[in-house]
Amino acid sequence: MSSVLTATRRPTLRDEAVRTLVRRFSELTDDSLRELLTDLAARARATLAEQDVAEEDQRIVYSVDLRYHGQGFEIPVPVDLDTFDGNGSGVAELRAAFDAEHQRLFSFVLEAEQELVTARATAHGPKPEVAAPELEAGDKDPVHALRTHSSIWVEGAEMTAGIYDRALLRAGNVVTGPAIVTEMDSTTLVLPGHAATVHRSGSLLIRPVDHPDSRES
Repeated sequence: MSSVLTATRRPTLRDEAVRTLVRRFSELTDDSLRELLTDLAARARATLAEQDVAEEDQRIVYSVDLRYHGQGFEIPVPVDLDTFDGNGSGVAELRAAFDAEHQRLFSFVLEAEQELVTARATAHGPKPEVAAPELEAGDKDPVHALRTHSSIWVEGAEMTAGIYDRALLRAGNVVTGPAIVTEMDSTTLVLPGHAATVHRSGSLLIRPVDHPDSRES
């Protein structure tokens, strides 16, 4: 038997702005690449701002996809925008980083010129705040969640089972079988001789009425 445990969380906010262009490193400058990445960052930031994420709560990550001129595949390389001082340091850092990654992946480097294919800036919002749910406390009697009774067949015998609405159950309620606990996307059968105790998380702990062990549904 299965149980769905839900948690209240603030959604993770993320947006990526990407531009594909093919430029040899000899055609790039620190200033031109910084301007491109800054423009992409502004686009990504704007999307998060529309979701009420303050700029100071945003984190921007830059990367570029590079290859040797004439190659048919690219390697992603992270970008440290602070190295772009206008004197070529940023482009030089990317060249060295790409050669090092190519050496790591393929055990060689080429004499061919490096080439930029794609640039991207990714804006990240705050980390999600996850809180475990906790049901309202109740006593053992689940009568407030009882909706109706229905005939069911268990091991060839017909018997009457209580039908309970799971959304109305409270922590500490005990549903004694035979019973069926219903929810939007599933049902849980509590067999005769068993009882389901509602945990404060909303899970159902089902065990034989005369056995100390329990299992989570």
